[in-house]
Formats: sequence, structure tokens, C-alpha cells
Amino acid sequence: MNLRKYGWLFGTTLLVGGIGGILAGFIVGRADLFDGGVGNFLIATFMNLLFGLSISVLTQMGFFAYMMLNYLAQSVFKSRGLWRNIQILLILFTFFDFVYLRYSLGVQGDSLWPYFVEPSVLLLVSVIAAYAKVRLTNPTAWVPTVFFLFVGTTIEWIPALRENAYSAIFMAVPLLFCNIWQVLHLQRLVKADPAS
Repeated sequence: MNLRKYGWLFGTTLLVGGIGGILAGFIVGRADLFDGGVGNFLIATFMNLLFGLSISVLTQMGFFAYMMLNYLAQSVFKSRGLWRNIQILLILFTFFDFVYLRYSLGVQGDSLWPYFVEPSVLLLVSVIAAYAKVRLTNPTAWVPTVFFLFVGTTIEWIPALRENAYSAIFMAVPLLFCNIWQVLHLQRLVKADPAS
């Protein structure tokens, strides 16, 4: 990947994050957007855009942190199958923690089942995106894509998960937009240019 390709990824991910922030504002903050005049609508939309842009920078840091982790793990674990199995265990561990830790911090006597919603939806989105990635590349992309999209997004999502459902959904939209965008475009960026 050269500087031009990185610049393209950075710029387009910013754009995708901004769009995700505006869309998240329409999904969860519709009442606030339309609860005033045109000025209120424009300022609220601009703030949602800035939020999405800042989330996109967070996702880019997470993406490059995962790429470094993946590179180091493949160097340490010579067997590709071992690193794949470790990623699968970490996906399962993250799913368990996602449910259990939020349940243990919730109101005593709550049902456990509502705490399965967010991790199950995130895992489903991760699997669908991994299917698209496999169609674009090869079958070995399944586990790394699900790992990055599920575990990486969960780690980046922690600040909003500690708040309320409004914050969680508001942050989830640009997070997923950016992470899916990056993972689906990576193979295009690491290919060698025919001219070089």
C-alpha cells in the first residue's frame, strides 16, 4: 500500500463515517432534528456529521491496529490454522463477555435474553460482511473478517455501550459503516500496481 492508496482509504472512510453519522442522527435523533426551525436542523445535522467523522478516525486506528496484530500473530504462530482457531476462540469469548458483563452491570432481576440482542445483531452483520469479503477474495477471509468486524467493533463500541441504548445505536451506525467499508476495500489497496 502506498501513500496515495492510504490517502484514498482515509478520505473515503471519513466520507463514509460522516454519512453514517448523519444517518444515525436520522435514525435515533429524528425528534431532535425536526424539533425546531431550519437552523436547528442544519446545526444538528452538522454535529452528526462531525460525530461520524470522529468515529471514522477511531475505526481507522482500530483497523490498522488489527492489521498490525494480524501481521505479528502470523509471524509468531507459523501455522495459519492456529491463528485462525485463536481468532475463533476470541470471537466466542467476546460474545460471552458482551452478554455477561452487560447483564452483570444491569438491574438485578433483569432477564438475560435482551442482552443477547446487540451481540447477535453485530455477529450477524459481521458474518454477512464476511460472506461479501469471501466473494471478493477467497475463503480464507472468513475468520479474519468476522474477527475484525465483531471483536474490533465491540472494542470500539465500549464507550457507547456503557451509556444508554440511544448512544449505543448512534455510535453503532458509523462504526459499522466504516469498519465494513475498510475491510471490503483492503484487497484493492494491497494489490501491486501493474505500472510499478
